[in-house]
Amino acid sequence: TKKITLAIIGLFLIVFLLLHMGINLCMLLPNNHGVAFRAAANFLGTNYIVKVFEIVLFAAVILHVLLGIYLWYENRKARPVRYAKSNKSKTSFMSKNMIITGFLILIFLVIHMINFYFAKIGWVESKKMMYVEDVNEYINQNRDQFQNMAPNAFDGWIENTDPDVLSHNILENVDEAEIKAIMGADFHHYEPDFYNMAKQLFKNGWAVLIYVILLGALAFHLSHAFQSAFQTLGLNHSKYMPFIRCVGYLYSALIFVGFSAIPIVMYFFS
Repeated sequence: TKKITLAIIGLFLIVFLLLHMGINLCMLLPNNHGVAFRAAANFLGTNYIVKVFEIVLFAAVILHVLLGIYLWYENRKARPVRYAKSNKSKTSFMSKNMIITGFLILIFLVIHMINFYFAKIGWVESKKMMYVEDVNEYINQNRDQFQNMAPNAFDGWIENTDPDVLSHNILENVDEAEIKAIMGADFHHYEPDFYNMAKQLFKNGWAVLIYVILLGALAFHLSHAFQSAFQTLGLNHSKYMPFIRCVGYLYSALIFVGFSAIPIVMYFFS
């Protein structure tokens, strides 16, 4: 039951990775300046169905990690003394080292959360972005508060925003303290500027290298996990297992190339 649960959760996370990669790749759309990515991020951050899904996703990740560690421990306990002679085994290198690649993925998740998700929940300071229509609507609803505002109160925000981005009614690279000082403590129509946060992070060559290495560990983990999940669910057959194995390799390669393209392109071309 534990192995079947692990396999089902793994397949769920495999589907999620494709969705996450597709949204993140919007950052690389030519001449788009992050507008498409920001629209997708805004939808995900404000939709209540997605917020519930986010809780399910975190629960799935935690359960997947705990089950993986427990099953690894059970396997180790079943053979406390290793064989004196090492024989050749048909077990693949990826299969033998799933716990190692899994641990590297856990490190990656922690780093990724610190760099991005912690900013979303307010644990880490970050630059913010706002939509102009939200600012205007708030001002119109609170005219008494803003009737004496200086004409140039928003100049700093405009200066920090790319003209092409501003043409899409987006104010970017804004400090939260600045927002509160000008708009007041009741204004909450802003969100982390993930696009510029990513651009800033991936100016650092070491950050790019670490991300790509850890994404490589993820690809190795997925290349075995994909076929292993089908095998655990009883779908192992000599006729179609080679096809499943091939799809698994192609999928893991796609995930590695897709996610790695973001830091590499931003480092060299942003």
